[in-house]
Amino acid sequence: MVTFSCEVCNESMLKKKADQHTQRCYGAYFTCIDCSTTFNGADYRKHTQCITEDQKYQKALYRPKKQQQPKQQQPKEQPEKESKPVEAKKTEKKSKVEKPKFDLGKHKGEKLYKVLKKLSKDDKKTLLKKIQITKDGNLELA
Repeated sequence: MVTFSCEVCNESMLKKKADQHTQRCYGAYFTCIDCSTTFNGADYRKHTQCITEDQKYQKALYRPKKQQQPKQQQPKEQPEKESKPVEAKKTEKKSKVEKPKFDLGKHKGEKLYKVLKKLSKDDKKTLLKKIQITKDGNLELA
C-alpha cells in the first residue's frame, strides 16, 4: 500500500486517507514516502504502485526476482537404459576409489607450500593424510 506524507503539516497517511486530508489541510500536497516523489494537486491519485523496499535501499544493486511460470507436466519418454554386467560396475567403482599416486622425489628441496600449490585436490588430501607429527615435533611421511 502506498503511503504519503503531507508537505504542509508533515502528517503521514495511507492513500485512501489522502482525499479526506486535503479537505482539512489547506493547500496540501503529498510526497510518497517510499519513492520520494512529490505530487502537486490530485496527481497523487494516479500513484497506485510504488517501488519495493529492496529497490529503494539497494538502488543500482537491485535485481528483480524472476517470476516462475507454472511448469507444464509432459510425460517424458524414458530412454532405454543400457544394462551393464555386474562385474563391470564393480570395476568402475574400484577405479574411482583408488587414490592417484604422485612422486614427491621430484619436489626435493622445494618448500611444502609450493608443492601443495602444484598438486591436485585429491593428491593434497592423500599427502596430508600421510603426514604425521613425531614426538620430537618433526613431520614424518608415513
